[in-house]
Amino acid sequence: MRRIGLSLVLLFAFSPAALAQTATQPPAAESANAADVDRLLQAMDMKTMMAGMMRQMQGAQEKMLTDAFGAELDEAKRAKMQDAMAISSTIIQKHLAWEALEPAVRKVYTQVFSKREVQAMTAFYASPEGASILKKSPQAMGLTMQEIQPAMQAAMQEVKAAIEQQAAAAK
Repeated sequence: MRRIGLSLVLLFAFSPAALAQTATQPPAAESANAADVDRLLQAMDMKTMMAGMMRQMQGAQEKMLTDAFGAELDEAKRAKMQDAMAISSTIIQKHLAWEALEPAVRKVYTQVFSKREVQAMTAFYASPEGASILKKSPQAMGLTMQEIQPAMQAAMQEVKAAIEQQAAAAK
């Protein structure tokens, strides 16, 4: 479960909305309005991109659970695990579906990006190159998650060992 949580954190740490929160808008710049941001989100096909990320996340979750417990489970326990994954997916989908996230993303983009920045991003993502980059983004994120999985596992093992060592020293 910790790996799933870390995966979610990393997923959203590299999402456009999370990256937008780290940017600052020059005070003199004209702010983007909701209509400007809506055009950007449409050019980005954000709904489809988020659905792709959700599929990637669910696939990663299933693989992690299967890798962690699959070999040890009999058919009855495997069925229970699959039921639990289905419930988990339904809950995650409810809270992280584009329809649930869209108002927050729109709010962040209008706060962080200027009108000119939003217009420039809209022009880029509406271009063939921008559309191609967006289409490849879920695949790039999925491959990135696969590539950093060993580092995440090593970090979690070190954290676990450090916590166990700290707990043993406190006794």
